[in-house]
Amino acid sequence: MNISKLRKLADSIFEQHNYDDAFIIYNEIYNQIWTSLGLIQNAYNEFSTKYLGGSFKSSFKLRSEFNLEVSNNIFKKWFDLDNDQTLNEFIFTIYNRLQSISYSTYLSKTISTDSVYLDFLILQNLVKDNYNDDWVNEILKITSPVVEENFLKKIKTSYSDVTIKKLIIENAEKLKETDWKELNVCILDYLFNMGDNSSNLYVSIKKLVGAHFSQKKHRKKSQSHTKEKFEGKEQNYSYQRFERHEKFSGFFDDKFDATKATEYEKAKYYGKVLGLSGKVTKAHIRKKYIELIAKYHPDKVFDLGEELKILAELKTKQINAAYEWMKKKYNI
Repeated sequence: MNISKLRKLADSIFEQHNYDDAFIIYNEIYNQIWTSLGLIQNAYNEFSTKYLGGSFKSSFKLRSEFNLEVSNNIFKKWFDLDNDQTLNEFIFTIYNRLQSISYSTYLSKTISTDSVYLDFLILQNLVKDNYNDDWVNEILKITSPVVEENFLKKIKTSYSDVTIKKLIIENAEKLKETDWKELNVCILDYLFNMGDNSSNLYVSIKKLVGAHFSQKKHRKKSQSHTKEKFEGKEQNYSYQRFERHEKFSGFFDDKFDATKATEYEKAKYYGKVLGLSGKVTKAHIRKKYIELIAKYHPDKVFDLGEELKILAELKTKQINAAYEWMKKKYNI
């Protein structure tokens, strides 16, 4: 699915103030990205249960080490986009989806308030830390997308409604002096449309935005400058992500290049891959290789999902590269 083209279509409809129609398209993109996140989560859970004994420590290490590579492959397969590009689409889809809900009397009355509050929190988390490279893990820490047969059923969170509102206020404080301060205004728009102008959430956010806020005046100004604000924000965002993306290369270690590394650097890196430390024998190197290749070889996960096959293939390439170097170095 070409979600970039779909979002541009939704943006053009949004700019014409047809918020209900724009929402339909934004919502489709929203569901597709969440489904891909759910499949990544399911793959990790299945792999952890079957091969790591459900160990939290091992599962956490697995996610930490391979999340960027796994998610990058999934997004390439689903959307022909990398991690950064998918994050870009996700951020601005959620943003304008929320604006559509906030600006539409019909949508603001029909979409669950709990889901809207959660989306505000998710969007805040995505943008407040200057676009975290490992954004998939960050999102999956606070949400659990339930996916069945490649279909998003629901998005769960362990946070209570009270906690979510508290976190929204805390994040709004951090965003008030940034390019994303308009997100605070969007929250006020939503609350105002809901007839909520006295809750602690409304009062707290309005205090951050300023006493000058007027829903009617803001709406008129916002509608006349939506495209300009949106494109400026996205352009700046895309540039920052490009700079960070340039630092990401290779499957396993963006700082390791075997063609440029010294013998010492290779020994250190490949030893880490095979889990070696201190003085080791040839027999020990062979043993570690056999143990790891048996654990991660793609043939071991042929009956699992495509995501786990990709993960196993990546790990196997890494293990084989390390062992080939060890064999030549120590004449094994």
